[in-house]
Amino acid sequence: MVAAFFRKYPILGFILRRALSMIPILLITVFFFFFFMSLAPGDFYSAYYENPEIDTAVIDYYRDEFGLNKPFYVQYFMWIKKVIVDRDLGMSFSYRQPITSLIASRLGNTIALNFFSLIFSYIFAYPLAFYFAYKPSRRLEQAVNFSTLVLYSVPSFFLALLGLLIAAATGLFPLSGATGADHESLSFLGRFADRLHHMILPILIGFVGGLAGSLRSMKVLLQEEFYKPYITAVTARGIRGPGVVLHAFRNTLIPFITDMSGLLAGLISGSLFTEIIFGYPGIGRLMYEATLRQDYYLVLTNMIMSNILVLGGILISDLLLAIADPRVRIK
Repeated sequence: MVAAFFRKYPILGFILRRALSMIPILLITVFFFFFFMSLAPGDFYSAYYENPEIDTAVIDYYRDEFGLNKPFYVQYFMWIKKVIVDRDLGMSFSYRQPITSLIASRLGNTIALNFFSLIFSYIFAYPLAFYFAYKPSRRLEQAVNFSTLVLYSVPSFFLALLGLLIAAATGLFPLSGATGADHESLSFLGRFADRLHHMILPILIGFVGGLAGSLRSMKVLLQEEFYKPYITAVTARGIRGPGVVLHAFRNTLIPFITDMSGLLAGLISGSLFTEIIFGYPGIGRLMYEATLRQDYYLVLTNMIMSNILVLGGILISDLLLAIADPRVRIK
């Protein structure tokens, strides 16, 4: 009966098989994480042994509590048991808080920041790329190519520093944080405006950096598409302007869809330097600090989230590819 159901709905069977295949991938990834962490010298509590004011018995207690004095494979199975039985990702060494609450308090900030940066980049990049590909203007195209090349070559941390200097010089934008000091005392609309005010400049930095790369890659793909024989056939039938663009649109979506696997992961990792420089309470800044402090379980959680988003992005891109390209079939 189950087999008949999946034969009737092959897409559901495809999704289920992909979801089940993620489990061994994640388990193997976590195993190697514990293995490589065991090769690193010391751990989060090792530095406390050098402090004469801290009793070594207290340090030993905490190391034993987290299993840091055990072999890596024992730590691995302890963590698996904790996740499956207790449904708990563990405790952060440095924050002494459950990792789930730490992630939950910052995840929305990072997703909102990267989502709007990404959306605005594509909203502007796609129409501009279509325009330059369909109606090329040599002088204007050279100016755009030069501008996007410069922006594409500039490191993201430089853009963030430049944005910080602009905020400090003009006073138009906050220098740090996601909310103001009086955020909780404001009305609903006031809290919304306060959060938006803190997000505008970080979003603008992500938008400028993303627009350059998106516009350059899309323009090249579209220029190649408009020189293909089927476009010549379309124009020979008297179709002009939007009609030609519409014919080319579906084929230009295919490379974009195949790259979607990295877009979801970019929602939690695409604003690392912006979050650090602006003191923005997001996942990127949290994981950067966790890595410096050797806060293993917090770093592990970030790695698992990234893997899930990459695998989920591959699944979504495969499904969308089957919708966009009739030649692709889900079996």
